[in-house]
Order: sequence, then structure tokens, then C-alpha cells
Amino acid sequence: MNAEVAIIAGLIGGAAMVAMLYAAMWLLPDQIRMNLLLLVGTMFAPASGAAYGIGFMIHMMMSGAFGLAHGALIESAGVTSAGAGAGYGAVFGLGHALAAGMALGMMPALHPRMRKSEHALTPAFAGGPGPSNGELLEPPGFFGLNYPRMTTAGFFALHVMFGVIVGVGYGAWA
Repeated sequence: MNAEVAIIAGLIGGAAMVAMLYAAMWLLPDQIRMNLLLLVGTMFAPASGAAYGIGFMIHMMMSGAFGLAHGALIESAGVTSAGAGAGYGAVFGLGHALAAGMALGMMPALHPRMRKSEHALTPAFAGGPGPSNGELLEPPGFFGLNYPRMTTAGFFALHVMFGVIVGVGYGAWA
């Protein structure tokens, strides 16, 4: 396996995910409500610019790691072209979305700034700075189902897109 290519493809896919997510949040603010960088960053810092920066760094590190995992799967499937990489990448991206979606449902158990119950929730919107000192983030639920349905659809689409980008990149460059 070519680890360098897999990591680079993962970083490209992760950056594309963030760009597409925040574009969608800007275009459809009532439908796309999963503020990924805030959700991840506020695990380590209060809602602020620092939380967004931390969230971005963690997401990109995970993108590189998942790029390695996708690369290993693509290599084990014997993929040697960008076209085949796209197909396998889409399937692996769907599997990635299923695993990550289940992890979203467990976030309240691990997140220090997320409500553990369903009452008095503060949404994690992109437009605002996030929760202030006493407010807590709204738990996304499994597969983001606590948010509007378009958020869940976007969550799956972004993970499939990540898989396709890694598959094409790895298939073409490795």
C-alpha cells in the first residue's frame, strides 16, 4: 500500500467535506445544521474561534487516518484505476458513514459541552458562535437524526464523496 498517497487523498477528501458542509450550511441554514468543526472542537475548548481551529485540525488528522483505511481497503480489492477506485470508494464511504453515524449517537456520553437529555437544547448552528458559558450543544443523535432530515442525507453524501475522492486519488496515483 502507498501510505503517502492514501494520506494525501484522505486530506483532500477531508478538506472537500468541510468545504461542502459549510457551503451547504450557508445555502440551507434551516436544513443543514451539523456544525462539524464546532461539535468536535468544543470537546476540547469553549465555543470560539479556537474550537473551530481545533475541530478542523482533528478532522484533518482523522481524514488522513481514514484515507489510510480506505487506501488499505482499495489496495486489498486490487483496484488499479481511478474509475474502479470511485466505485469501491463510494461503497467504502457508505460503510464509513454507517460507522460514523453510530458514533454520533454516542457523542453525549463523551462530549463535555453536549446535553445528555432531550430538553432545553441549543442547536449547533454555523451562523452563531455556538453555546455560551451556560449553554450546551444539541446532541446530533444517531446518523444526525436529531437534526432536519437533509442534515442526515448530507452526512451520508459527504462520506460517500470522501470515499469517492480517496478511491479516485488512490486508484490514479498509487
